[in-house]
Amino acid sequence: MTGTDISATDSPGIPRRGLLAGGALLGAWFAPQLVAGTAQAATLGKDGNAILTSSRADAAYTLAMADQHILSSCLQCNTGCGIRAKIQDGVVTQIDGNPYNPFTLVPHLPYKTAIDDAAPIDGSVCPKGQSGLQTAYDPYRIRKVLKRAGARGDNKWVAIPFDQAIKEISEGGRLFANVAGEKDRDVEGLKALTPLRDKDLAKAMAGDVKKILDEKDADAKAALVTKFKTTHAANLDVMIDPDHPDLGP
Repeated sequence: MTGTDISATDSPGIPRRGLLAGGALLGAWFAPQLVAGTAQAATLGKDGNAILTSSRADAAYTLAMADQHILSSCLQCNTGCGIRAKIQDGVVTQIDGNPYNPFTLVPHLPYKTAIDDAAPIDGSVCPKGQSGLQTAYDPYRIRKVLKRAGARGDNKWVAIPFDQAIKEISEGGRLFANVAGEKDRDVEGLKALTPLRDKDLAKAMAGDVKKILDEKDADAKAALVTKFKTTHAANLDVMIDPDHPDLGP
């Protein structure tokens, strides 16, 4: 020891008593300022001045509020992770993982968790998922339905109304009759995928199929299939496979 009184000072030239006294004075001044600042921040939050649009760093962080969230699925790859899109003034400003989804949070939140309780909790999402912002707001993204206006590979397109696209996709028809280089042919629409449209027939077939599915004995099941083919002989063309009515129409 050199004789320095370490009980009287914590650093050269600053006596402990002076340090404590100065700290007390500083605290007496800072406490009211802290209370006033907290109250002002609360007022800013109530007024809707969020942290991303307010000049105050302690304003309310509205992106953690459930009413600023849209739960969806990411389509940046074929995994389809659950995502949470966070909205600021009508614009998606951030994409995080949906905490209810097991792809983004392990263990994921119980599905009974209240939306407001889950709002501050984010699941994970990969950089490709976060880049969904660029996809959503890409100035060169396709914003209208485009229909081919030339032969395949010509890269010629024409914009058509959405209602027209729905009708043509559903009903089909001669969709390219006036397109140069395209054969005048009938294009099959999605309605062709549902050949069974008679509700009464569908109900009767469904009842007989259920009997087949419920039967456990192999011989009895085969007998029911034979009976099905006899009963519905006039309409077997609507079935995927008449020998396996359980596959459906």
